[in-house]
Amino acid sequence: MTWNLHLLRTLALAAITSLLVGCPDEEPLDDDDTTSPFLDEDGDGWDSENDCDDADPDTHPGAPELCDGVDNNCDDVIPADEVDDDGDGAMLCDGDCDDDDPTTYAGAEEACDGEDNDCDNVVPSDEVDDDEDGYRVCDDDCEDGDATVYPGADELCDAIDNDCDGVVPDDEVDDDADGQMVCEGDCDDADETVYAGADELCDGIDNDCDGAAGEDEVDDDADGVMICDGDCDDADDTTYPLAEELCDGVDNDCDTVVPDDEVDDDGDGASDCEGDCDDTDASLHIADGDGDGVTTCDGDCDDTQADTYPGAAELCDGIDNDCDGLVPADESDDDGDGSWACDGDCDDGDADIYPGAPEQCDQVDNDCDGDVDEDVDADIDGDGYNACQGDCNNLDPAINPDAIESCNGVDDDCDGTLKPSEADGDGDGCIESGNA
Repeated sequence: MTWNLHLLRTLALAAITSLLVGCPDEEPLDDDDTTSPFLDEDGDGWDSENDCDDADPDTHPGAPELCDGVDNNCDDVIPADEVDDDGDGAMLCDGDCDDDDPTTYAGAEEACDGEDNDCDNVVPSDEVDDDEDGYRVCDDDCEDGDATVYPGADELCDAIDNDCDGVVPDDEVDDDADGQMVCEGDCDDADETVYAGADELCDGIDNDCDGAAGEDEVDDDADGVMICDGDCDDADDTTYPLAEELCDGVDNDCDTVVPDDEVDDDGDGASDCEGDCDDTDASLHIADGDGDGVTTCDGDCDDTQADTYPGAAELCDGIDNDCDGLVPADESDDDGDGSWACDGDCDDGDADIYPGAPEQCDQVDNDCDGDVDEDVDADIDGDGYNACQGDCNNLDPAINPDAIESCNGVDDDCDGTLKPSEADGDGDGCIESGNA
């Protein structure tokens, strides 16, 4: 826009001058020339008809061009170096080294733009973007030799103030001088033994920064000794190197040896140090299996029966309750019917005779209740027969030895057989028809 205004101004001036001075090839007036009707107002030797600006003695045909933005020689052209295209008040002929930039001219203040603003042919060193990161020292680039360093840059894990805020982030400082920063994986920058990839030490610390101390660096039983320290059982706080040996069958002091008196040689659950009276015989031990207060070491002959021990009262159970080696005679079941004389077996020589046995037609007191055949002598159904007389169903008066067989599939006369017509010969569940 500035250039167009200058061009219009120049063309208008040229047109006016042409009208006023006529042909530019006219000769200047002599001092004695009195024939011209025109005056030479500026005294430059050219009258107003031929002078394109008779008010300026520096402007007339053939005048030397001056750095004034004026057509001094009246040739209708203003030299290009006399035009102030950028409107900064300076022309090329005045020393403006870039007439397209209003911030650039001779004596201008240097701007932080990488340009020679004052036209002294020198770009200030703080305006050069040496690392091509888009920032200069005058833009507050605190390290123009490193493209990763400039105002607002992302902080990198490099121990450098990348964003030029004057501070190196805490996680980029190697406080413990172990060669690794927090941002590189050092999970404790106050401990030189802790960093990513470090060897695990027996210290209960996550030395290698993998999120956990070594598997053998735990003291689960809180006995003050870790597995890596030699604790051979970290689930037992009585077990660790130099611990006192206890009577528990365990290698408490972690010397890989369980003392002999702590070994249960016979596998009965007790060792010598626990009071086993014979650690070669599993039947003798200190455990009171039946809770009767007496152990096999104390003479209990059956530690599964609480009523069996030395001095116990004899019970009617067929057992040597008092552990004297004898079962009382009245506790023997000679006939094997499950009853003893002491519990009411009235004949321990006959397996059919015992309390509760079924009565038989034998004139014997089978159930030991003092009565003979009492439940088989009765005619319960009133048909004139009892069980001992052959009544095969003492609850149905129609069934007895004198009954007449009917075609009903039942042994009515108690002879143990059915008529042929009552038999289901073909197995179809139906009685065959036919003559009786």
